[in-house]
Amino acid sequence: MVTFSRCVRCGACAACPAGARGPHGEYDAARCVGCGLCASVCPAEACRLVGLSVSAEDVLARILPDKPFFRECGGVTLTGGEPMAQPVFARELAVLIAGRGIHLAMETSGYAPWEHFSAILPLMRLFLYDWKVTDPEAHRRWTGVDNRLIRENLRKLHDAGAEIVLRCPIIPGVNDTEAHFEGIARLRDALPRIRRVELLPYHGLGNAKRAQLGLPPDGFHAPGEETVRRWSEKLGVEKQDFNTAR
Repeated sequence: MVTFSRCVRCGACAACPAGARGPHGEYDAARCVGCGLCASVCPAEACRLVGLSVSAEDVLARILPDKPFFRECGGVTLTGGEPMAQPVFARELAVLIAGRGIHLAMETSGYAPWEHFSAILPLMRLFLYDWKVTDPEAHRRWTGVDNRLIRENLRKLHDAGAEIVLRCPIIPGVNDTEAHFEGIARLRDALPRIRRVELLPYHGLGNAKRAQLGLPPDGFHAPGEETVRRWSEKLGVEKQDFNTAR
C-alpha cells in the first residue's frame, strides 16, 4: 500500500524486482508480488506492507481491555473482508469471545457454505447481513456470482432463530431501481424476524484506499439528501435506521 502524500519521490522503491514501482513514486498494483522490498527501502514510510498473521488468542488479548465499555453498549463485530472466508479462524475467535460473555455480531455477504454459518450460529448474537441486488443476473454482473446461495443462507439463519439486520448498500446507477426496492420489501415481509432494514447510501471514502492500492476511482457518485429521503420512503425506513455505506 502506498500513501502518496508521504512520498518524497526519492526513487528508492524503483528497485522493485517486479517492476511495480517507478522512479517518481508510480505504483502498478497489477505487477506487485508483495515482496516488501519497497517498504524496506522507503525512507519516508510511504510504502507499507499491510496485514499481519495473528492467532485467535492474539485478537482476544486486544479485545479484552475494552470489555468494560461493552457492558454499557456494543460488543465485538467480526467483519472484513468476509469473515466466512476464514471460517475456522472465525469460529475459534467466536468461541473465545462468547466465552467471555461479550456480545458478538458478524457482518457478512452471506456467500459461504451453509455449514460455515451453522457452525458459528450458536455463538453469534446478531448477523448484519448484506443484500446487494435482488435480481440474480444483475447480482452476477456486479459481484461475479448470483445471489441464490445468499438468499438460501438468509432464510436458513432466519428459520434457525438468528437475529438479523438486513443491510442494503444502495449505489446510484447500480441498484437504485424500483425492482430492487420492491425485492427488499418482499424479503422483509417474507422473513418477519428480520429486526430491521438499513439502507446504506454509497459514499466515495473508499477511493482514497483505492489510490493507495494503485487503483483508479470506482466511478460512482454519492446520492444527495433528497434522493436518500426518497429511498427511505419507498421502504418506510425511519431516518434513525440509516447508516452510511462503507
